[in-house]
Amino acid sequence: MASSRIGVISDTHGSLPDPAYHLLEGAWSDEELAGSILVASEVSYPAEGGVSLVEADAESVRSRPCDLILHAGDIGSQLILDELGAIARTVAVLGNNDYATYWCSDGEVRDLRSLTHEGVDIFMQHIPKEMEASLCGRPPLRPALGTKVPDLSVHGHTHISRLEVIGSRIVLCPGSPSQARRGSGHAAALVDVEEGRLARIALVRLP
Repeated sequence: MASSRIGVISDTHGSLPDPAYHLLEGAWSDEELAGSILVASEVSYPAEGGVSLVEADAESVRSRPCDLILHAGDIGSQLILDELGAIARTVAVLGNNDYATYWCSDGEVRDLRSLTHEGVDIFMQHIPKEMEASLCGRPPLRPALGTKVPDLSVHGHTHISRLEVIGSRIVLCPGSPSQARRGSGHAAALVDVEEGRLARIALVRLP
């Protein structure tokens, strides 16, 4: 399989700043991108199983257009999904502040999404606590939605970037490109897929 890039964004709340749009369409220079990396991690698959994140050089993340864009909720405007869809196929979920009916290039926006992209299984839901309940269940009344653990689970809501391993999956929150909280700054994320596996993930600071 060829390499593929996934752009991840959340909590736009009606505003998609130009730097975020240009990042996702691959218009940043490699130097601009390297200078804006908050965290860059290579995804490793140890022989004994599981997955781990290994610190990588910022220069290893090169600028390129996204092949898929994920929006993890609190969209705020249909125009944002239209703009993202002009760059690449866009998959989105509803946030707790999304009351309208939204459409993206992948169809009607729902509360949660499960998809496979280039061999990588992805699950997305806006609120992290709800995402964990959907994936793991909440005994005894709420069963897990499925038996297959995704490679990547994506949430929004906190407006604070997050990248960590939980069990055998990677959990990612891109932060917000327009409404930072607790001094976290504006941010988005880039995920590279190579040979049917997660290869590299970067959290990117936006101006």
